[in-house]
Amino acid sequence: MDKALNFLGICKKAGALMIGENGVGGAARSGKAALIMTASDAAQNTQKKAKNLAEISEAALLALPFGKDLLGNLLNKKVCALTAITDMGLAAAFAEKLAVEYPDPEYERVAEALRARSARKGRKLND
Repeated sequence: MDKALNFLGICKKAGALMIGENGVGGAARSGKAALIMTASDAAQNTQKKAKNLAEISEAALLALPFGKDLLGNLLNKKVCALTAITDMGLAAAFAEKLAVEYPDPEYERVAEALRARSARKGRKLND
């Protein structure tokens, strides 16, 4: 299994991964979602919901290179089309791993944006 997928499992164990429409929607509406992600084969309606939730919460949005079945298997669900990472540092680290393993300008752009947001958030906490 690749490092990005392993890292999603770590996020789940840390309690920083929301799964499914209800979990992701709740995290987005409460402003806790840092990164919202859709499976590569998510339905168009799910992709639209993810985009709306990302706009509401000002979270980053990514389409993953993994299908619903693979994500579901990793997360102990039948299928999983929609997830969110709620910790900014973990979201940045995941996006970085994704950008390294699956070179794509969009993954790198999101990783950079999350790194910057994480650094700003860290400075605010230390001031």
